[in-house]
Amino acid sequence: MFPEFRKRDKEAGVEEDSYRQSRLCRLLGNPVAYAVVQLPAENKELTPSEIARGVGRSVQRVSTVLGALRLAEVVRYDTDGKHNRHRLKHPVKSEPLSARYLGS
Repeated sequence: MFPEFRKRDKEAGVEEDSYRQSRLCRLLGNPVAYAVVQLPAENKELTPSEIARGVGRSVQRVSTVLGALRLAEVVRYDTDGKHNRHRLKHPVKSEPLSARYLGS
């Protein structure tokens, strides 16, 4: 994902799992990214324009966030030729992410 950081962190003794977890925490610290992850968790598969409407941001901003989430292996997408439909790589069962990870 970020080879220059990985090399530095490995030399400092940071394990791969810890590295991935820290990258995910930084990414989900972005309120837009967190909101983008919430929508597919509730609605299964959505297009970028559906997600943009749901979070109240531009399609361009949502697409940028989706790209970062794909690199972090949080979301995946399927295409039907014209539209990409995004979904969580590991769907959340019945509880919202805030309840699962933040104890809400």
